Amino acid sequence: MKNICFQMNRKAWLVIVMALMMAFPALAQNVTVTGTVYDADNEPAVGASVTVKGQSKGAATDVDGNFRIVAAPNATLVVTYVGCKTQEVALNGRTNVTINLTSDTEVLQDLVVVGYGTVKKQDATGSVSVVKPDEIEAGLATNANDLLVGASPGVVVTTDGGNPGAGANIRIRGGASLNASNDPLIVIDGVPMNNSYGSLSPLSMIAPDNIESLTILKDASATAIYGSRASNGVIIVTTKKGKSGKPQINFSANFHLNTARRTWDVATGDEFRKLIYEHASKDAIYLMGDASTNWEREILRTSFSHDYNLSIGGAARWLPYRFNVSYTDNNGILKTSRMQRTTVGFNLTPEFFNGKLKIALNAKGSYVVDDKADTGAIYSALIYNPTLPVYSDYRTMGNSGLSYLGGYTSLINNDGRLETNGNYNPVSMLYGVDKQDEMWASTGNLMIDYALHFLPELRLNLNLGYDIMQGRTRDYTLPNSPQSWKSNYNNGAGQYYYQYQLARNTMLEFYANYKKEVESIQSSFDVMAGYSWQRFDYHKRNHTEITTLGYTLDYMPTVGMWNMNVDPNSEQYIGKSYGLDYRKTYYDGNQLNLLSFYGRFNYSFKDTYLLTFTLRDDATSRFAKDCRWGLFPSLALGWKISNMSFFEGLRDKMNEMKLRLGWGKTGQQAVGGYNNYTPVYSISNPGAYYPYNNGEWINPLYPNPYDAKMKWETTTTWNVGVDMAWLNNRFTTSLDWYLRDTDDLLAYVPVPAGMTTTNAMTRNIGSLRNLGVELTVGAKPIVTKDFTWSTGLNVAWNKNKITELTGSTEEDQNFTLDAEGNPASENAGAIEVHKVGLPAYSFRVFEQVYDPDGNPIPDCYVDQNNDGKIDASDLVLKHSRDPKVTLSWNNNFSYKNWDFGFVLRANIGNYVYNAMRARSINLYNLEGQGNILNNVLDSDFYFNSGKAVSNLVRSDYFLENAGFLRCDNITVGYTFPNLLKNQLRLRLYGAVQNAFVITKYSGIDPEVFNGVDNNAYPRPITMSLGVVATF
Repeated sequence: MKNICFQMNRKAWLVIVMALMMAFPALAQNVTVTGTVYDADNEPAVGASVTVKGQSKGAATDVDGNFRIVAAPNATLVVTYVGCKTQEVALNGRTNVTINLTSDTEVLQDLVVVGYGTVKKQDATGSVSVVKPDEIEAGLATNANDLLVGASPGVVVTTDGGNPGAGANIRIRGGASLNASNDPLIVIDGVPMNNSYGSLSPLSMIAPDNIESLTILKDASATAIYGSRASNGVIIVTTKKGKSGKPQINFSANFHLNTARRTWDVATGDEFRKLIYEHASKDAIYLMGDASTNWEREILRTSFSHDYNLSIGGAARWLPYRFNVSYTDNNGILKTSRMQRTTVGFNLTPEFFNGKLKIALNAKGSYVVDDKADTGAIYSALIYNPTLPVYSDYRTMGNSGLSYLGGYTSLINNDGRLETNGNYNPVSMLYGVDKQDEMWASTGNLMIDYALHFLPELRLNLNLGYDIMQGRTRDYTLPNSPQSWKSNYNNGAGQYYYQYQLARNTMLEFYANYKKEVESIQSSFDVMAGYSWQRFDYHKRNHTEITTLGYTLDYMPTVGMWNMNVDPNSEQYIGKSYGLDYRKTYYDGNQLNLLSFYGRFNYSFKDTYLLTFTLRDDATSRFAKDCRWGLFPSLALGWKISNMSFFEGLRDKMNEMKLRLGWGKTGQQAVGGYNNYTPVYSISNPGAYYPYNNGEWINPLYPNPYDAKMKWETTTTWNVGVDMAWLNNRFTTSLDWYLRDTDDLLAYVPVPAGMTTTNAMTRNIGSLRNLGVELTVGAKPIVTKDFTWSTGLNVAWNKNKITELTGSTEEDQNFTLDAEGNPASENAGAIEVHKVGLPAYSFRVFEQVYDPDGNPIPDCYVDQNNDGKIDASDLVLKHSRDPKVTLSWNNNFSYKNWDFGFVLRANIGNYVYNAMRARSINLYNLEGQGNILNNVLDSDFYFNSGKAVSNLVRSDYFLENAGFLRCDNITVGYTFPNLLKNQLRLRLYGAVQNAFVITKYSGIDPEVFNGVDNNAYPRPITMSLGVVATF
């Protein structure tokens, strides 16, 4: 029995031992590993990520830098930490490790692209912001302008509603000019660009996916190296380059659904009929129909847009390369509007002689087809008679075989012809004229950088660049369209308008750069001197010709029919301009030359004290010889307080603190004309003729105004800033204060009789001041193994004031200069004006009087001077179109492979004159001249003022606070990091753009660039789906 028990026990033990032996390898596969992670300053790395290579297992270090993770004995740990290089650590059987990280100079000492070179971010002394779009931001952006919206404090980007072919207005730290350009200089891969390609901006020709970074230079110490074109700031665009290693293929596709977020509320057919019965004449009643047409609905749509981008980058032996192609098909929410853009580009960046010789060859091109809908159809839809149908059966006989006016319901006078004073049928405005802009644009450069073999500290750089645009505009007025019956001979003949434009910019720049570190005196020097030559030339020609036969038209009122026949006599007009026996072509062309010498001196002592000095001497062909050259210096100082010995005790928490002080001058010469200083004669406009010999008529010449003393606008900027960072850049902040004074303002002003050949011209007449504060805060408040929250806040405050306008203090007290806005009446004059002591673009209005219930009293305004009458002396100046405060707040939350983000943006203190309401809530306008009835906006209160219309449109009742809070986008995405055996990274995301707007403004959108809301084009809500694949 014992033997049996022993044998059984022995078998049991044998099974147990064998099971344990089989289990040991399995147990040996995983062990618990502990350790501590230290940053580059040998301080515990708080929140560092520790993962097992090739697995999703991970841990985060605690406040002491300690971590615990389960891994195989021979596994490799991957450690990542903000501001440090990613480090891989092989365990090799160890269960306790100490990991010391090293600084990532590409993070902590990020190279910032500045004029003619780069500097370490920590050594930058000017006010500079860098925008590096991620794949979601690039996917949501239709063009590069969108990437700048809310990206940096003090940078205000206003897009032109939902128009697919429209550009954007960019302002950096407010405007520095009144009539000259306020657009920043755009530099793409080293080539300063023309600021306009017809209706497109230079940024429109670059696919957002191909942008590596956008560097925004704001203060004069950063921009003065660009001299005459830098008063409004500089945006430097750097596109992506090829990198060494195996080829990498990136593909992205984005699909967008666009619909109007809000439209105007107008009276319906029944509401309009009621208004006509109550407030119009009896004759108006017979002009109404039986329909109830929502004209906005007839011209707007929900549209579908899509874009694709493909890039291939890598290195073929010694040749790094990158090729890219993209296609965008953006259909607008206004029917017939569509913009198609194809862009291609490549860059080659080989290096020779161990990197001493570097060559960069870049070229990119765009082809854009912009089908332009007549945006005037939107306003017409607001006021067009809603009781009329879209189409009518105009009973038409004759050999034309057509229905008069193409069947579009139109305003017909008593003679049976189209009413010349009325608006067009909104639908016919979209389909009666076929408008298309076609543009080819290309920019590129060859940059050769050579570090001398015998003196490698000295680099010579040659940059040859070009920028060219060729555009064609074709407008076809279709025969028998309503437009064809109100143009030329008013006979329904088709018309063709053609315009050709060619703009070229060629450039040669050469500079020498010497960099030297002298350890014996703990100093580093960076000296650069260069030369620049640029030529801009512009050529344009256009003509208009009649393309088809016209028609004869007889109206037979007794039977309500039209007799329309092809007019053979109109054949004589085909191929000719109106009123002439030939096709007349008009030509225009100009040339501008810029010549520059420039230099920069950077000095650093003990890597703590920084000095930057720049100087640029510019010449422009816009000005006379004595005023041609402008000298633009700048000086900036920096102090890295965090490098001081007394800062030692704070370095475990605060890794950066730097003070910056900058001063500099920049210029402005983009005043519009190319020969403002010399007498030039121009041919008169078409239709202006003078009798000549034997009854002939000629276009006379007339002298243009000129001012031989015209000179540069000069902007002087002071900037004080501080940069701070904590916990290895986990929390960062920058604070800047600036003061900008622009002198010798160029403005179009009245001049005394006899001074020149006109009563107004562009002159240097005044000064403008901008004062502001900017704050940027970036943080990663939460960093754990699976969850990260990143956030950024931008806040800017700007105040501008005109300090001089005429050069005479006594004159300045009463002098006002018309600015912009002819809001609702041809006789109303400018609604925005300039006056000393007030912000630029202040509104000039009458102060409305209200009854006890808060309703405006018609034709009753405050008599400011108590003279018993209301006239121009009672106008007051108040508010401005420019926001006092701008804010943006972006957030991104990531949980494992999921991410969620949103961006909020706000403007505070900006006002808008609501011209749409001013024109459309006056019941007096219900009945117009001829057989015209005009619809009105839905309103709680209506005016009925006919005797003082010009005063009504100046009422401050229509001047509204347009501050807003807008949700620019909400995104959610998921990333598959390792598909196809780590050969594919796939990201899917969805987004909503322009999700909501909170505002008191009664118009459809409060973001109106020029402060006068005459444009009713709705901004759409866009819902997007996107995919990004990396092979």
